[in-house]
Amino acid sequence: MQLQQISIEILRQLIGVSEQLEDEEFRQPLDILSKNSIGKHIRHIIEFYDLMMVGNTSGAVDYDKRCHDKVLEENRVMAIEKMNSLVQEINSTTEDRPIAMTVNYSLDNYDPVEIKSTLYRELQFNVEHAVHHMAIIKIAFLNSFPHIDIPASFGIAHSTINYERDSKCAQ
Repeated sequence: MQLQQISIEILRQLIGVSEQLEDEEFRQPLDILSKNSIGKHIRHIIEFYDLMMVGNTSGAVDYDKRCHDKVLEENRVMAIEKMNSLVQEINSTTEDRPIAMTVNYSLDNYDPVEIKSTLYRELQFNVEHAVHHMAIIKIAFLNSFPHIDIPASFGIAHSTINYERDSKCAQ
């Protein structure tokens, strides 16, 4: 299934660039990231995918309930292990199912909104969310870690890749 394969490719790209980083580079606060690190962005992506997979089992997902796991954002090896685990979980997903997604946009109190969704819709959201963060990570690589070998499609939406390919064919 396309959504699974795209998600797996995204996670494998993140694993690949993480393996190239030194531990200190992974957790180093960078000015270009507003003092955030590559590890924080990768942890953020991991936690969204992880909560989605928990929601696949429980039938409910709330991305606001992330734990902001310091270990994942500071320990490159643990982040890589978690991404490998997510690859296996996503690969073993065989069918779409309903998921109730909860979100709270109130700054004053807890006033959640529940949205009917599905696993595949959340998988699609996670693809776009990850690509967005990968584009930010790519800026940091180019600026701070030019030794990292970045895949050509890293941080580029599939719709953009398809548009650019089709535009070249039309010329």
